[in-house]
Amino acid sequence: MDFTAILGAWIAVGLTLFILSFLYRDNPLFKIAENLYIGIAIGYIFSITIYNVWIPKIYQPVSNRVFTSLSNWVPWVSKFVTPAGDAGSLTPLFPAIIGISLLTRIFPKISWISRYGFAFIVGYGAGLAIPATVATMFIAQIEGTIQPVFKLASGGAIDLSGPALWTSFSAILLCLGVIVTLFYFFFSLEHGKISKKVTKIGIYFLMVYFGAAFGTTVMGRFALLYGRFFDLYTYRTSGYYHATPILILLVLIFFFVYFGKSRKTSP
Repeated sequence: MDFTAILGAWIAVGLTLFILSFLYRDNPLFKIAENLYIGIAIGYIFSITIYNVWIPKIYQPVSNRVFTSLSNWVPWVSKFVTPAGDAGSLTPLFPAIIGISLLTRIFPKISWISRYGFAFIVGYGAGLAIPATVATMFIAQIEGTIQPVFKLASGGAIDLSGPALWTSFSAILLCLGVIVTLFYFFFSLEHGKISKKVTKIGIYFLMVYFGAAFGTTVMGRFALLYGRFFDLYTYRTSGYYHATPILILLVLIFFFVYFGKSRKTSP
């Protein structure tokens, strides 16, 4: 077994146990894993921003444009231009200046500059998000609700086969569910006896939706938990030098020593 694979297994098991230790109590092991996770995530995002955004999308186009312009006046500057002969562009300077203006929030005396950057980002972002939101969460929902009730066969007759009938039932149920759910949110008039029954049915549809959404979220979290348990089960073998049982024993010993000492020193 490769040393890097064994080391990675021990680190994975250790950090998994450190995170799961919070189920008992807050402890230094959990804080180590938590701070390490946040630090690595910030460092990864920072490196991705530098090497995938700033250098290829801002520095290279701007520098190529500057060196190309200077090469017309100073011949030896042409060696700094990329071999492909890309003339570059100064257009990326505009978003770069806006991004840099946000960093002025760190300095109180010039923090007012960041307002222009935030205003542009909010306005531009709203202009992009509103049409996309209307198209995906409004128009697409209406298109998904308007479904044909009956499916026609090749001769123009109504298809009465099993799958076609199930499709028709689903379309009718979906349409009724949308109507009674929207009726629940109709507050312009007081609900009478019949309308109260309709809104109650709408509540049932909402409960089914919320239950399905919550179940999907829980299953997603359990999928992550299963992955951690699978690693703990895999790295228990001798090929990984019994990483799981040894680290579990070390964590238990740490708990026994740390929490035993804290009980003695607490008033």
